[in-house]
Amino acid sequence: MDIETKLELIKSEPLEEIITEQDMRSLLETNGSPKHYLGIEISGMPHIGHILVAGKKINDLDKAGVKTQVLLADWHTVANNKLDGDWDRIIRASNFYKALFNTVCPNTRIVLGSDLYHGNDDYWKLVVQIARRTTMARATRTLVIQGRSERETLHVSQYIYPIMQAADIHALDVDIPHAGMDQRRIHVLAKEVFADMGMKKIVPIHHHLLPSLAEQPKVREGAEKEEIVAAMKMSKSRQGSAIPILADEAEIRAIMRTAWCPEAAVEGNPVMELCRYVIFPIYGRLDVERSSKYGGNVSYASYQELSRSFSSSKLHPADLKNAVASALCSIMQPISSKFRHQKSDLLKLFGQPA
Repeated sequence: MDIETKLELIKSEPLEEIITEQDMRSLLETNGSPKHYLGIEISGMPHIGHILVAGKKINDLDKAGVKTQVLLADWHTVANNKLDGDWDRIIRASNFYKALFNTVCPNTRIVLGSDLYHGNDDYWKLVVQIARRTTMARATRTLVIQGRSERETLHVSQYIYPIMQAADIHALDVDIPHAGMDQRRIHVLAKEVFADMGMKKIVPIHHHLLPSLAEQPKVREGAEKEEIVAAMKMSKSRQGSAIPILADEAEIRAIMRTAWCPEAAVEGNPVMELCRYVIFPIYGRLDVERSSKYGGNVSYASYQELSRSFSSSKLHPADLKNAVASALCSIMQPISSKFRHQKSDLLKLFGQPA
């Protein structure tokens, strides 16, 4: 595969940013199989943004000849006060995450954080060296990646979190650190610190974060992009905001019925974003079933075609939401089927009603 084809695969949606595209081109020209990683905190039942959006980009990278890795960040889970810091729960949850990524990204290497750190003195030396080069103010600014506000009370463990994340990149010998847009601050920090320490140059990439399916909250005036993205993204803890990865057809349709979808509005419409960043990249089309009274069935072959139709009010929000629900059911069916018999136990594991 030539460089241009590889680059187009990497740049394709749901990717939003490369730091920088020229650096990525240079990397591909000099390294036939660069190393990638995506770090995942084991914080609860994942939703479609965690698995489908991130998984699509991982599979694109794999097709482009990149060696992909997912780090299941169990120590980070404890540092960020998730799952009550209960190691037994975290390990059981990690096994579930591993099975999920093995299903969606079968060619990806899965690494457990505690395995990476065990007996690894060089890792902990690097953590201290990175910490020496990071001010408290800079560390605080990165904490948006943990869903935290700079104004809330933070524990010392949460300041260690971004330092460890930077050290993970080096410990895994990564060329392409990958995350959602909310984590760009830590990647920029790592890129700058690595340059200061004379370490390997990295080329961070960030995929688009799906917005909440509930009506968007107000964000404080003057908020920076990362803070806005973090505030508006899908959230497991917000009712009606996200679609859990193990949702069955009834659950998917119930969530989509109440999804916020203003008529004829494309920008800022979370249902349209599902189409752009999930349905078309993964499914390739959107089929709408509707009564002949309202125009009959229609199939859209591209997001651009759908956008023109919806913005001109040729497609009603209710019909769009029904079509998106059907497409998601088809995409998620292999996953929900595989874990059907474990679903009740998994929900209990994550502290949710079964």
